[in-house]
Order: sequence, then structure tokens, then C-alpha cells
Amino acid sequence: MLVILSGVAGAGKDTIKKELIKRMENVESLPSFTSRSMREGDIEGQTYNFVSKEEFEEMIKREEFYEYDIHHNQYYGTSRKLLNEKIKSGKVIVKDIDVNRNRALKRVIKKRYESNNYIFKSA
Repeated sequence: MLVILSGVAGAGKDTIKKELIKRMENVESLPSFTSRSMREGDIEGQTYNFVSKEEFEEMIKREEFYEYDIHHNQYYGTSRKLLNEKIKSGKVIVKDIDVNRNRALKRVIKKRYESNNYIFKSA
């Protein structure tokens, strides 16, 4: 199951995600890829998957993202491979994402997974 937490910066998406992971055994995060630098407290593969701008642009060319966007001059995107692997794991996957990227991700996911007997509901 994929759970998407969407909202503006500072809305509490990350706090909700962390609480779900802490309280439930079968819940796992789906970190975005980003070209921004790591900050204090960031953990590679948990907070984000960090790559250079050049690497991100190569990944775009190889169509490795379901969606991506530029925010404050940095790329952010959802990996096709990572999302597909995590969905197959049978865990509850929690993705926190801003409102603009959410719209793009919902369109792609709906198209991809409704045809495979997944149920997609949007609030």
C-alpha cells in the first residue's frame, strides 16, 4: 500500500511520517532523490537519496523518475525503481511530497497501478 502525505512546506508531513514508522511495524518511508546538499540530521537513503545535479539530470534523461520538480534551484524526484521495489515488498509505503509534485505522482501512479488490480483513492 502506498500512502501519500502531501502539503506545503512546514505542514507536518515529515512529523506524521515519522510517527507512523515509529508506531507501526510494517511501515517504511519512500525518500525522494534530491540534488541538494545534505544538512545536519539528514541520513542518506532515509531523509533523501542525495545525488549531484549532473547525476539527477542524467537520471531524468534515462526516465528514472515518476515525477520530478525544481524547488529552490534543487531537483527533487520520485524514483520509479525504488517505488516499484518498495510496493512489491508488501509493506505500507509512506511518501511525503509537496502539493505540486503530488499531482504529477498521483496521475502516474493511478495510470500504472489501477491496471494491475490496485485500488487508488484520492482525497
